[in-house]
Amino acid sequence: MESRILYETKFLQLKSTISPSGNEWYYVKRTNDSNEKDSAVVITTLIKKKDGYNFLLLKTRRPPIYAEDKAEFCLESPAGLIGDIDCDETLIKCVKKELLEETGYVADKIYVELLNSSTSAGLSSETISYVTAIVDEDRIFKDPISDGGIIEARTYVPVNKIKQFLFEISKELSVATATVCGIYFAIDRI
Repeated sequence: MESRILYETKFLQLKSTISPSGNEWYYVKRTNDSNEKDSAVVITTLIKKKDGYNFLLLKTRRPPIYAEDKAEFCLESPAGLIGDIDCDETLIKCVKKELLEETGYVADKIYVELLNSSTSAGLSSETISYVTAIVDEDRIFKDPISDGGIIEARTYVPVNKIKQFLFEISKELSVATATVCGIYFAIDRI
């Protein structure tokens, strides 16, 4: 099916195509998106601490969420765009780079859980890969970045308390759907 670009920036295109009923349908496409690979990866991160494994979550300040008065902050897993700068970047290379940048950790094990998962099929053509990263030594290798002021804080939540934590925190901030899905896949890894 044909589509046309209505507007384009460095990382996004606003496009239109025709829906099954013949109406014009508008959507967003990432410029790094291709048929060969997903455009983004969500990295569910488990850190081994003295009390057992903990999920590492990021408290972020995402402009689309606060600009529309949805919430001041969002809870997310580390994530990244695959090939946004290096077009030959692989999924695993992106995972290692983003995990180190956003958390300071290096994974001991990386599991690819799910490929080609739609983020919001009515709004975007973006597909993501879900990856679980296991860190067996609670050691920061590099000071994590704030990603232009987006990442506000890092939170550790014991695996056995994650469901209650998500329920409680969702009263205060927006919880990214991809984070919840990633946790679902990661639970079986420990």
